[in-house]
Amino acid sequence: MTYPIRLRTLALRLLSILVAVFLIWLSLRGVDFAEFVEAMRSAHYIWIIPVVVATLFSHWIRAYRWQVLVAAVPDDSSSRIPTSELFASVMIGYMVNYALPRVGEVARCTHLSTRHRLSFPALLGTVAVERIADILVLGLGLIITALFLRGRLQSMFELVTLPQFPWIWIGICCLILAVVIYFGLRLNAASPLRTRFLSLIAAFVDGLKSIVRTPQRWRLGWTTALMWLTYGLMAYIPILMFDLQSSGSLSYWDGLAIMFIGVLGILVPTPGGAGSFHYITVLTLTAVYGIAQPDAAAYAVFVHGAQLLLYLATGALVLFWKPSGPSSARHDVA
Repeated sequence: MTYPIRLRTLALRLLSILVAVFLIWLSLRGVDFAEFVEAMRSAHYIWIIPVVVATLFSHWIRAYRWQVLVAAVPDDSSSRIPTSELFASVMIGYMVNYALPRVGEVARCTHLSTRHRLSFPALLGTVAVERIADILVLGLGLIITALFLRGRLQSMFELVTLPQFPWIWIGICCLILAVVIYFGLRLNAASPLRTRFLSLIAAFVDGLKSIVRTPQRWRLGWTTALMWLTYGLMAYIPILMFDLQSSGSLSYWDGLAIMFIGVLGILVPTPGGAGSFHYITVLTLTAVYGIAQPDAAAYAVFVHGAQLLLYLATGALVLFWKPSGPSSARHDVA
């Protein structure tokens, strides 16, 4: 029984890679290579420093937010795990996501549970609470973006027509197929574990209830807002790096809108959102903001590539700094 499950998993991984490669090709199709290279060469790379600072700060805030939920788990309600421990688990999760789509959340919960002997299902429940909060913010952000950019978005949708871009519809079909197969394979692979899974539901629900148990719900609110505003900064600083603000009159709020739209690409189950992020970001910059395609492609390639290198390097460092396994650290009583 193990062999078919591994075969399905291998097929899933291969499919996600193929979808990523196809969407990257679709994103860069028609881009003048010389102009693309010139855009990359003439970028103001001094802005890399604030990009790195903003990225790490946003994930430190995510760890600080997670700390509230973890502290409300019944088995560990009297202990306060340091933010540095949670930050290490968060960054390991991001590192894993670039190799195995959607496995990062499991990886960070596994890392934290093994180091501090916490309930793994309960930690997954706290992550589910996090994701619900993030989805609400994403949904609100997309609604506001659609309202403020409705005129420009209409021009983008006018471009996405079958006669003009047949490959777009092929790409959409591939994405739908990838999502269906992805979740279908996960359900099939999990079928031998369904009996055990039922026994873990109670622990998972305990994690979900952390939102009710925690007395610091206000902290969940302001950290979520600050984290997403910092995400907007991560999208806007590269705009300054490639000098897009002058050609497209882009402000920080436009960067925030580009970030909200770009997140939709990351949701597609490809390694680290590769391909899907490039495609939707290039389309947004060119069709909505009128940015030249080589500049838009340079922006998308840099943003995704910089995050890839940063997450891999930081994840590897924190894994060396705080390896998996029982931790000897003692926690202060909250």
